[in-house]
Amino acid sequence: MHTFTRLNTTLAFGAALALAACGKTDSAMADSAAGVTDSVATVPATSADSATMTPPAGGAMTAPNALAMIGLSNGAEVQTGQIAEQKGTSNEVRDFAKMIVKDHQAMQKEADELAMKANLTPQPPAQAEQKRAAADQMVQQLNATAKGAEFDRAFIDGQVQAHQQTLTELQQLQSSVDNADVRALIEKAIPKVQGHLEHAQKIQSGLK
Repeated sequence: MHTFTRLNTTLAFGAALALAACGKTDSAMADSAAGVTDSVATVPATSADSATMTPPAGGAMTAPNALAMIGLSNGAEVQTGQIAEQKGTSNEVRDFAKMIVKDHQAMQKEADELAMKANLTPQPPAQAEQKRAAADQMVQQLNATAKGAEFDRAFIDGQVQAHQQTLTELQQLQSSVDNADVRALIEKAIPKVQGHLEHAQKIQSGLK
């Protein structure tokens, strides 16, 4: 999934979302993700586990809500992946980091194009605050962890957790969002996120 501005940012944790090759530069993609995250209020850092996806009370998740959550997930994945590209020790970890940066930038590019075509402005729901705080916390942890085996484990553990949450979020959005084009985007992203999760789990099992 764009670096966040407040994260100095790029996930979602991930909602969730992955997909065509990215034609923009990394900085341009980061600016796009930042546009989503700047509208989310600042909150105290929380555990990543608290960043759950619950549709707003009394109605389905709107298309602008879904696009905002997708932007948060993509942005977080891009930023954490870029950190791991620089600090990862294992070739397997660095290759995985490069893959998620590329894939989540492409996913966000597709989401941005859909939003522009449909004249939709991402609008973060209340739960986006927790999601953004969890992403901030992960970035801070990775920046504070010294390069080496400990960093590789922290990064991959975070990726397993993030992609598990993102997958759950996407599946919930798929059944609740009120826009057919956004649902199609989500349906296309789910297999990509599932693949990232399985890849991260495989690397995790091999790290000592």
